[in-house]
Amino acid sequence: MNQEQSIPVNHDDFIHDLAYNFYGTRLATCGSDRCIKIWDWNKQTGLWILNESIQAHDSSVVRLSWAHPEFGQVLASCSLDRTVRIWVEQESSMTNSGSRWRGMTTIADSAAVVHSIAFAPEYTSLSIAAASSDGRVRLYSPTDPVRLSNWTVNHQIELVPGGATDSDGPLSVSWCKSRFSSQRMLVVGGSKYNRVKVFQLVNSGFVEAVQLDQYDSHVLDVDWAPTMGRSYHLIATACADGHIRIYKFWSDPALAKTHLADSLFVREGSDPDDSDASAEDAAAEPGDDGDSEDSIGADDSDSDSDSDDLDSDSDSDSEADDESEDESGGGEPRSEPGHSSGGGAGSLPSNGLYANDQGHGKHTRKWKRQGGRRTAKSLAPRSELVGDITVQPSVPIRRVRWNGTGTLLVSSSDDGVVRIWKMTVNGTWREITAIAAEKSAGEL
Repeated sequence: MNQEQSIPVNHDDFIHDLAYNFYGTRLATCGSDRCIKIWDWNKQTGLWILNESIQAHDSSVVRLSWAHPEFGQVLASCSLDRTVRIWVEQESSMTNSGSRWRGMTTIADSAAVVHSIAFAPEYTSLSIAAASSDGRVRLYSPTDPVRLSNWTVNHQIELVPGGATDSDGPLSVSWCKSRFSSQRMLVVGGSKYNRVKVFQLVNSGFVEAVQLDQYDSHVLDVDWAPTMGRSYHLIATACADGHIRIYKFWSDPALAKTHLADSLFVREGSDPDDSDASAEDAAAEPGDDGDSEDSIGADDSDSDSDSDDLDSDSDSDSEADDESEDESGGGEPRSEPGHSSGGGAGSLPSNGLYANDQGHGKHTRKWKRQGGRRTAKSLAPRSELVGDITVQPSVPIRRVRWNGTGTLLVSSSDDGVVRIWKMTVNGTWREITAIAAEKSAGEL
């Protein structure tokens, strides 16, 4: 961690992104010189050796993404020229020959700059998400997984209804990396209105699961952490206001009761018994189809209610039912930080799978009446702001990336410093090291 090594990448202009392959043995860099440079790690010498320099695009190359190695050595790039290009290594060609990496296709569907690309996790299929400043994320898959010369749009996510322009800011995307999630999910942030939302694949399309937050400044990057067996997900956002915000997200809030058992992420003063309705109640079997069904809005402050409270059918419960129904309709209000929001166009349907609630600090629970007892049928996805890091001096945060276990977060900012953050046992995030482009960490 304390050892630093400089790589003479020799780009002729600003470097915008770098990306390691799955094993960390290959590195790709890109910049405003329109070039991509690919480097191989030499284990014997401990040096990075240039594999190829590619004149890749007609404008600045802003983001890179490696596919999983089971699909071969496949690299994707996106650029200010509004295109995405797919590159495949030709192992029969010599390194630094100009033909070692072949451009298989150019995707030019976007009417605005493509700022972010990300290959889907390998357990799904070979596909890539491309987020552009027109407010849309397009998901592509190859028609031939061997040749990779023709890619078609499978899904399209519209973060900004009616579209956006380059002046509205960049748009970023990151996939959920857990193979145990019941749905394919991704997080999208930025563009017009500076929203951050999670989308889930339901049936044949992606629909909004929850809005994590909405900011007053541009969202410059998002990253979804590996879960590593946790009952919740961690998502980080980087903003132009100099803040790094970290959210917990539950796609199945029935598991929310167990999240405090992970000592690495317990916040100081947290009570493990002060949680939502138990997972057992949330997972209870619904009654017969003929039973009546209603929904109630439950404040987080009511999370200590025991099962006896569910047995009562008081008038106050009926009034809460009515209020929940009134709150769940119409529009897409600004979400308060740290609370989930649903509803609006593209939200998960209130069809018994999920019930959306717009209330501050609330989540909505679907209930079945069984012989006078209410049993939980399903919970809407929910989120919670668990970290708000301010970099000093306050400068825009350009990138955030989790490590392979989701326990360390790396950020880079306009002051030319890369910082590594770790959560302490009391729930605060602490900078554990910093690396500057012009001086060593010991001089910071």
